[in-house]
Amino acid sequence: MAEGIFARIESSYSKFTKSEKIVADFVFENPEKVLYTSITDLAEICGVGDTTVFRFCKALKLNGYQEFKMFLAQDIAVRTGSDYTINGSVSQDDDIQTICKKALAVDIAALTETFEGLNFEAVTKVVDMISNANKVQFFGMGSSGVIALEAKMKFMRILPNVEHIADCHMQFMSAALLSSRDLAIIFSYSGSTKDSIEIANLAKSNGCKVVSITRYVNSHLANISDVVIPCGSNEGPLDGGASSTSMVQFYILDILYLLYFTKHYHQSKLNKAKTTESISSKIL
Repeated sequence: MAEGIFARIESSYSKFTKSEKIVADFVFENPEKVLYTSITDLAEICGVGDTTVFRFCKALKLNGYQEFKMFLAQDIAVRTGSDYTINGSVSQDDDIQTICKKALAVDIAALTETFEGLNFEAVTKVVDMISNANKVQFFGMGSSGVIALEAKMKFMRILPNVEHIADCHMQFMSAALLSSRDLAIIFSYSGSTKDSIEIANLAKSNGCKVVSITRYVNSHLANISDVVIPCGSNEGPLDGGASSTSMVQFYILDILYLLYFTKHYHQSKLNKAKTTESISSKIL
């Protein structure tokens, strides 16, 4: 995009609807805040619908909100004369010790925010849902798919009825066959990934319960989920796949696993021993 996003908004302003102008005004006044705001939260702040924000992005000839935030981040950097920072804090000139300290600070902050935002009742409810499910299917796209795979690998050491499929199309097919006796657990940082939302809709169409683990509790995915567990980590539009984002999702996964293990201690201990013994000969 040769023309900066601010310039593009200014040149298109007269063509915006009244609601779209409210969005534009907020972007002008709070550009940095928008970088870490979901489409649903921005719509709520502006008092408009999600579709208005999406139309605002389309009016700027962009594919959607995520692309808008990407160009907004680039334009802010140009305007402020600031250098691009990796993971929101590390700069090109940082030495090894500084990088280590900054990475630690970011991860600790993300984990602390996640802990402080935990709803213990919701976490307990999810573990009960896992206990009562005929089958537990983990879903995730991109880097969240890695978490979903780890969830299967972790729980299959103590449970025989867990599954994850990496292929996107196969995830769709699997979701379409879930029943009211099953449970879908979806990892999605943004809560706005189209595929994850469609998977949730497919699962719920058959009466399957849906749990989402996401940063944004007002996202599309969260709004159609039966239970939401929020994970705290500010990921900018240019920081996709940040380790702190994965870390807090792993943290939530670890909590679910440990709580399930303690609630079903004897059976979990027995199953863990069996699965550990089954691969013991594979390790020198």
